[in-house]
Amino acid sequence: MVPSRRILVTLALVAAPWPPQVLASSTDSYDYIIVGAGTCGLLLANRLSQDANYTVAIIDPGADERDNPNVVDPLGWLGLTGTSVYWNYSSIPQEKLGGRVLEYDAGRGIGGTSLINGMTYIRGDKAQFDAWEQLGNPGWNWTTMLKHFKKIEQFFPPLPWQETAGALYEDEYHGTSGEMHVGFNPALLSGSFYGDVKASWAALGQTLNRDASSGDTAGFDVWPQTLDPVKNVRWDAATAFYWPVQDRPNLALLNGTVSRILWKNDEADVPEASGVEYLTPDGNIKTVNARREVILSAGALRTPLILELSGIGNPSILNGLGIETVVNSPGVGENLIDQSNVALTYSTKESFPGYAPYATFVNATSLFGDGVEALAASTKKSLPIWAQQIAAQTNGVISARAIEHRLQVQHDLIFKKGVTIAEILSSASGTTAISAYWDTLPFSRGSVHLSSANDINTPAINPRFLSVDFDLAVQVAVGRLATKFWTTAPISAVIEARVDPNSTILPDNATDAQWEDFTRSSLISNSHSLGTAAMMKREWGGVVDSQMRVYGTGNVRVVDASVLPMQVSGHLTATLYAVAERAGEMIVGDRSGL
Repeated sequence: MVPSRRILVTLALVAAPWPPQVLASSTDSYDYIIVGAGTCGLLLANRLSQDANYTVAIIDPGADERDNPNVVDPLGWLGLTGTSVYWNYSSIPQEKLGGRVLEYDAGRGIGGTSLINGMTYIRGDKAQFDAWEQLGNPGWNWTTMLKHFKKIEQFFPPLPWQETAGALYEDEYHGTSGEMHVGFNPALLSGSFYGDVKASWAALGQTLNRDASSGDTAGFDVWPQTLDPVKNVRWDAATAFYWPVQDRPNLALLNGTVSRILWKNDEADVPEASGVEYLTPDGNIKTVNARREVILSAGALRTPLILELSGIGNPSILNGLGIETVVNSPGVGENLIDQSNVALTYSTKESFPGYAPYATFVNATSLFGDGVEALAASTKKSLPIWAQQIAAQTNGVISARAIEHRLQVQHDLIFKKGVTIAEILSSASGTTAISAYWDTLPFSRGSVHLSSANDINTPAINPRFLSVDFDLAVQVAVGRLATKFWTTAPISAVIEARVDPNSTILPDNATDAQWEDFTRSSLISNSHSLGTAAMMKREWGGVVDSQMRVYGTGNVRVVDASVLPMQVSGHLTATLYAVAERAGEMIVGDRSGL
């Protein structure tokens, strides 16, 4: 989770070995065009340009942030708030939050959101990845993903003093030769705080997890980050995958904002992209041709907009915007799944110098105890109702039956597979302690669509937070657990008082109604949006197949968070790198006839 703002900026093109200010002409052609120089796009560009026989162009409006101290410094990322490294997206007013408008984060720069995030490296639970196969994606499972997780990773084992401060890991789950550096923060908080936190969580039944990236997130852990602990610098997508190879003659970085895919003027049964159209910083519209594929890697909030502007989407939405339908794909922009973040802050009796990246993941049994079986039954009974509700929000273009199947898969993960459903961050800095917590597997589903065919930069984002009552119940239960933690010995001895919310807003003996009011008035987006061009069966609302090809097109793929069909109990960065790595293998395999 990171705070959000945006100030639009322009930049000089960085596209070695060509001169920095050279822009593509309308006749330039490449084998592959990748839209978006972010977490997935830059890894893909690296892989697809390894063979000098194929040319690759990346198109992005962002700047080179290598000299931005708040990007480079692993502790500086909160200082990026309000700077040009952000897109300033906002949600539409949220019905269940009293009409509140929420800010939405996305990174703007060469490296995308990997420039601005908290660098947390946690993958998710095995069963969550295995569930992707149930949604129509053969071969997408934990075993396959682990191979790709390890391939992209260069893991730095903790130093002895870091191990004492809680930095633990299991060697079998980590890679040693990949480009993405992963390690523990050099400023990791040492001293008694870690031991007290661990002991208090253990007293609440949350025992130590030596490696939350092992496919089992449950329990308390100290997480690693996407950083180089030796150099003490952030290791973003550009640092790992682009800057080291920017001089490849077959790799270009073009400066601009892509608006739409262009189509070949032929009578083919399946539309094929001829290239893309983009707007340069000086306001010129340019086109660039794709000989093989167009790959969208613009992120879960932006990729659906490009698809819609290109004529791929729900015909009723496209017609209302004056856009001709090329491919009827009603799932575009639907199935937006985000997590709602709430924070509690406390004052402490002593000062804590250092960084404390502590996470506690809990499952339904941890939250609801003896009541979990009754909750499982009542929730199962509610699935058809929720499915009908979500189907109605899509104006019926996705059937309630299809949605109910997807919700049933999630229900099984929670109540049969025992995956974790909430995360609590526990930390301290100076004389402030904090818990930030969120429901990792919400049932609520939202959407993101164009608000105008003339403005791709102001999407209509509607996460529909808490539109399913189960999500509110989980969020309240997690809040109560987070509060209980700080009043449990031995950590309770260092706490002076709860500062926010104060006792007037949320008394120590607060009722469920008071907790619900507080939650509705204070939650924000966790910046983990996904699912808006889901990799799923087409009849269930899927937009791309298991090869990440856009249904109904011949040569368009999506490789970013929008293809993830459901949330994971982890942070998206690790999963997105692995997804992009697998996509690269698929595309290279296609051109090699494998």
